[in-house]
Amino acid sequence: MCASFSSVMQRLRNQLCRPANTVLIVLLVLVIGATVTEADTGTFIYAGCSPSKYDPGSPFEGNLKSLLTSITTSSPNAPYSSFTAGGGSNGTAVYGLYQCRGDLGNGDCAACVREALARLNEVCTDASAASLQLEGCYVRYDGSDFVGRPDTAMVYRKCSTSTSADGGFLASRDAVLGALQQGAGANGFRASSSGTVQGVSQCLGDLAAADCAVCLAQAVGQLKGTCGTALAADVHLAQCYVRYWASGYYFRPSQDYSQDDVGRTVAIIVGILAGLALIVVFISFLRKSC
Repeated sequence: MCASFSSVMQRLRNQLCRPANTVLIVLLVLVIGATVTEADTGTFIYAGCSPSKYDPGSPFEGNLKSLLTSITTSSPNAPYSSFTAGGGSNGTAVYGLYQCRGDLGNGDCAACVREALARLNEVCTDASAASLQLEGCYVRYDGSDFVGRPDTAMVYRKCSTSTSADGGFLASRDAVLGALQQGAGANGFRASSSGTVQGVSQCLGDLAAADCAVCLAQAVGQLKGTCGTALAADVHLAQCYVRYWASGYYFRPSQDYSQDDVGRTVAIIVGILAGLALIVVFISFLRKSC
């Protein structure tokens, strides 16, 4: 068995001593890392579908298809856009928009929007109005013109079941929430951190600065009022959202409000990184003997 193991190690060493093979291994590591990152933006948060349906083959359906095509075409070039398809007084016009998280690049934005539209078609088939939020982007359409009209109705809320009354945590949380409601940055997006707490907020791109501030203030109020001392909380109003979480704490955004994953994602990422680190050390060891 020792001779067999030595033979295998020698063949592996010979392969790794070839620069091209080392490059392939490095590329594999990069692909694994990219896959983890891309999976985050496609995480489902919520969807809303109107009970009313449009008739297949109707003018409304034709206008909707045109609008969704415009969204798909625009998403590689801009993080936010709104569209109108059709017109007149016959009730067949469709209004819609999409928005990507402010820290996403154009490619990730486009990929997220494609995923969101595919899921929207699955969960809201033939709905006259629908919206869907993924971790990285948001899409919505309606037969009524909603674009640019202030709306602070709550559409989604999630509070972690784990809580903390620690003064340091609460002070950091309040500092983060205070910063998040001061106004959004580029693309309506803002991120903040204090101590062990991090948070993000974003307003829709059609909101004026004053309306954005009002929406964020109400979202923060909802977080504090309904989630109390939760270690993580996420509130989406119709035109903005605010989220915070304690470091090392994560819950899966889903429609199940009773379950949360404490550290599961952190553990997965740490495990992947540890495995990659061992691979790098192993490769370095073998390369030294080339």
